Amino acid sequence: MSAAASLLSQLTHFAGVVMTPKRREATFRHIEFLRLSDRRVLLIIVTSEGDVQNRILHTDRTYSQSQLQEATNFFNRHYAGQPYDAVRSLLAEELKSLREDIVGLMTAAVEVGGAALNEAEALVVTGEKNLLAATDLASNMDRLRRLFELFEQKTSLLHLLDVSQRAEGVQIYIGGESGLVPLDECSVITAPYELDGRVIGTLGVIGPTRMAYERVIPIVDVTAKLLSNALTHQMND
Repeated sequence: MSAAASLLSQLTHFAGVVMTPKRREATFRHIEFLRLSDRRVLLIIVTSEGDVQNRILHTDRTYSQSQLQEATNFFNRHYAGQPYDAVRSLLAEELKSLREDIVGLMTAAVEVGGAALNEAEALVVTGEKNLLAATDLASNMDRLRRLFELFEQKTSLLHLLDVSQRAEGVQIYIGGESGLVPLDECSVITAPYELDGRVIGTLGVIGPTRMAYERVIPIVDVTAKLLSNALTHQMND
């Protein structure tokens, strides 16, 4: 998946994206809460595979670092190694015995943490920095900021790729056709890829609306076919 995203980025000089097949439930090895300011807490998640994800929690009250350390210890002691869906159910039972001041923090960690791990597993993005060289995009820093926030959060982009996965062949979204405000000055070209003839994901390119479509479209199409062949051979071997 990473190689396909890198290939798309290198050949087009834009951002390459690959939506991966749905995997097993996301689990974590370790989490940690760090105090940033009165009502901002940094949630650090280490997955079972050793990947690290960071998310900022906006809390409705102030926590001291000692309270955050207590929450960290409790979470890791009771829930490490379990899927977030299971943690959500277990936490619902534990809420009665937890002190009220950390209930909200625990709940936020489960919701945000589960989403962060699912997003991290579901989308590979490479070559975002290539867009800094695209004159149409680089001339507007606010537009670039919103675009990079889209890459970081991933949820909306995943939805677009999921929709294109259900369509046949190469799909082209120019500007506002994507329905995503950060992409209103971009074009997205996608194609589904398969395993043994069954569509399991989508890949594509994100670049400025003024691009050489006649060159980029075949690159996306061929890369999808190459990834399909590679996955099928790997599975059969």
